[in-house]
Amino acid sequence: MLGIIQSELLKMRHTFSIKLIFWAPLVTLLLGYLLSGSHVQLSTYNWWYFLILPLVVSLCSASIIAREKKGGMQNIVFLPIRFDKIWLGKTAALVILLFVTNLFLWIATTVVGMVASVTVSPLDGLIGCMLLFLTYLWQIPVIMQLACFMGYRKAVFVSLAVNTMLSAVCAEKEWFLFVPYAIPARVVCPFFKMHVNGIPLEDGSPLLSVGYVLPAVIVSLMFALAVSWGSSKLFSRGGWAHE
Repeated sequence: MLGIIQSELLKMRHTFSIKLIFWAPLVTLLLGYLLSGSHVQLSTYNWWYFLILPLVVSLCSASIIAREKKGGMQNIVFLPIRFDKIWLGKTAALVILLFVTNLFLWIATTVVGMVASVTVSPLDGLIGCMLLFLTYLWQIPVIMQLACFMGYRKAVFVSLAVNTMLSAVCAEKEWFLFVPYAIPARVVCPFFKMHVNGIPLEDGSPLLSVGYVLPAVIVSLMFALAVSWGSSKLFSRGGWAHE
């Protein structure tokens, strides 16, 4: 499996996906500064989890499948490796990129915050970014499977649209645990201390409670395991042949 992961990362080294992993956080940081000045941290984190991160995950996950389909899946068909292992290797490679881009955003935002104005502590920022990493894991195999069925552009559009709509509508509801797309925006509220729309939370707001964070992360991880296993089996049975 390690060899498959290394191979996938090598195949991506000169692609747009790798550039996106590092450029997206910097663009988000610049956007946050232009919109909010000294409150750059709050704005950056808000734009990141609400729009930019879903876009990054969608583009990277869909492109790893689109690249294979462009070559007629020959790089997969002729390998003496089970299809489900290849699928899980691709998923794992994207998991690494998801971790790196969230960590890079935290480092850049923390450094800039020290120069401008620290509105989110380094520890809260790190916890928030790692929570985003954990609660977005399940989307990687989902988007990959969407790309198999409907192609690159449609998969990206559907993923981004569902992410933004459901996180905006459901994240602050009591039943948000039943909507996996709403979980990332909700679990970071106590750490970024803002509503999904970017407005700072009021003192005593129930959204500041951390009691629901662990259950939400557990739900996301269980869903990620289930989706990864199910999609790998579907892929091994020829799920990549659809569009």
